[in-house]
Amino acid sequence: GAAVRIAQSTRPALLYSFTCRRYASAIDSIAPERQQEIAAALRTYQKDNIAVPWFDMVRRYKIPQAAMEQALVADNARLQKRIEQSARVTQLADRAYDEQRGRCDWESIARDMDMPLIECLRLFDASLSTVPVQTLPNITDWSVDDLSTLKSLVLEQFGAVTADEWRLVGIYMNVEQTDCYMAYDEEISRLQEIIKAYYRPGNRSQLSFQAQMAFPKRTEASILGKIRQYTSKNSNITQKDMDHVNTLVEAYGKDWERIGQETDVSPRRAQRIWAQHQQRQKVTQAWTKEELETLRNCIRDGIGMAEASRIIGTKMSYACNAKMQSLKRAGLNNAFQKSRTLWNDDDVARLVHLVSTSKGGDIDWTAIGKELGRTAKSCHLRYTKLHQKHYNAKADHSQTVSREVQKQYEQHQRVDWTNVAQQLGLSERECLEANQFNDGKARWVYDPDTFSWDTADRMAQFIKNNYPKPVPVNYTAVSNYMWTDKSDCVKMTSLLRGEVTWTAEALALVVRLRDSGMKFEDIAHQLSPTVSASRVTATYHKQKNPHVYQPLLDTDRQQIKDIMDTRAHYMDFADLRALVIQSMPNANKSALYTFVDSHGAALPAYKERLKNSNVEHIASQIMSGTKQSVLAKQMGIPSLMLTNLMRSRTFSMHSRTWTQEETDKLIEVARASPGPFNWKSISEEVGTKDPKQCRTRYFNVGHKY
Repeated sequence: GAAVRIAQSTRPALLYSFTCRRYASAIDSIAPERQQEIAAALRTYQKDNIAVPWFDMVRRYKIPQAAMEQALVADNARLQKRIEQSARVTQLADRAYDEQRGRCDWESIARDMDMPLIECLRLFDASLSTVPVQTLPNITDWSVDDLSTLKSLVLEQFGAVTADEWRLVGIYMNVEQTDCYMAYDEEISRLQEIIKAYYRPGNRSQLSFQAQMAFPKRTEASILGKIRQYTSKNSNITQKDMDHVNTLVEAYGKDWERIGQETDVSPRRAQRIWAQHQQRQKVTQAWTKEELETLRNCIRDGIGMAEASRIIGTKMSYACNAKMQSLKRAGLNNAFQKSRTLWNDDDVARLVHLVSTSKGGDIDWTAIGKELGRTAKSCHLRYTKLHQKHYNAKADHSQTVSREVQKQYEQHQRVDWTNVAQQLGLSERECLEANQFNDGKARWVYDPDTFSWDTADRMAQFIKNNYPKPVPVNYTAVSNYMWTDKSDCVKMTSLLRGEVTWTAEALALVVRLRDSGMKFEDIAHQLSPTVSASRVTATYHKQKNPHVYQPLLDTDRQQIKDIMDTRAHYMDFADLRALVIQSMPNANKSALYTFVDSHGAALPAYKERLKNSNVEHIASQIMSGTKQSVLAKQMGIPSLMLTNLMRSRTFSMHSRTWTQEETDKLIEVARASPGPFNWKSISEEVGTKDPKQCRTRYFNVGHKY
């Protein structure tokens, strides 16, 4: 016994040593991206003051502990070097600022740093700079020289500009990046001027009319979308907004109509800004014991971060989310350690009680594991073993119960289960589940004329009392209780739940009865006591009118090709497509549309149109939000060609790989954002990722910071 205990105590250390030797060859082959990932994971544990689980880290990354420590040191050195370079670039930018031009001489800075211009712009830290940033919201605020410099910079240095590159453009021009984007796109600049002249809060009709007159080639939907985008006040609430509204509340009271007019927002929006300001006034940084206990209760009850913030009252939702993730992580670590210990009688009793009182169709092993302080897998395996022992014990007295039931049935032609349980010293349910004697059991086939709800309710009540969800129903016990064939009990239970198996015979019966004039309500009653008439109706119509795909005939295909080939060189695709559809009125519409689009995308005339256009500018417009269908209509080509163009391009708008700087920037911006997250605004701040990437990354790693 002592030898066994010694072996068990030394097993983790021996296994860890073996794992390190196994992956020792990987020390010299760690990629830079892998080093950053490992360093980020180690910083997470260090930040939360949690001991690093080296055994799990070695098994996860297949790299020894010493190599991971070296990776952390190397990544820290890389970050420190980048910080020093950023400070140097910012100092040079302050010195190279030209007040007359209103921007820095970035070419000379790039020469001094011996680095590419774009890299210098990325290293620039605006928070440390004393250079005043210009605001040029209108196209008329820009000089001819500045506009020329802006356009040449975009075309020469960037091509298709992403969100982060617009930030770099703004740094180069020393102008807000949104103003740079507006000035680069002349249509948006013109729309901004129209909005400034005609917009009135709560009434966009005059503004919409003027915009449609100014842009006759644009659709009404696209114009309204842009108007909503540039007149919406539903962006993130800033501290300046909250202070302004609070000042107006002190002056006018809670007159939201007047405050809304003063702040150019709706009354409801003004009230929301003031409510958020009130909450921010009560926010505290440190967590008290009472707040932590309330947060743990929220985690246990499945309450989200927004509701938890409202309940606690002194913490913002993002702070609640970060603390929730930290508590969950600590709970999982404790559960992992406890799952390796032995089960005692109290734990087993609690496990059985939690499983028996579970609600819903499936057992939530994760919730049970949290309640017991163990992993879900450990709880599931333990309960499976207990369940197996229970069934083995029942098998031992199955023959005894069957003999006693047979004896009573032969004497009285019925079975008194209470008497059987008393004779054998078992519970009535155990006797019902163990009996294998089936002679004399009646059949129970559904007949609408003889069906009795009393019998059905009796069976349903027995199942409800003895097998509440999620406990699986033992139909052997149900069959013995009802003294009815087991398969009939199973089928009748499914009928009572409204389940109908649509076999060929059932479908033929529905069609035959309906064709004979019977109502759908009566047909449903013929099939099941609970099935709805609407379900029978839908099944009948589906059976009578099946949807059959009809491909185009070869003659139709050839006719379409002839029409398109002879007219493509002088007709836009939209007009040609309408002509083909009008000439083929009897063809299957789905097959027709698919063939016309695919053949149009392959025509040389339309390929030549796309080739002669500015492909880089088209891709930039699509990435900026312009619909492909609108661009395709303007160019007179199929939209499928633009779809294929974007799929075949060798670049993507945003890289899928996250660097440590991008992750740190995301966490900083997200946590500084008040109220609900505006991922579009956050992605613009991050600069190198789209809103969906930012949202996914934050919820995956945000809890580690």
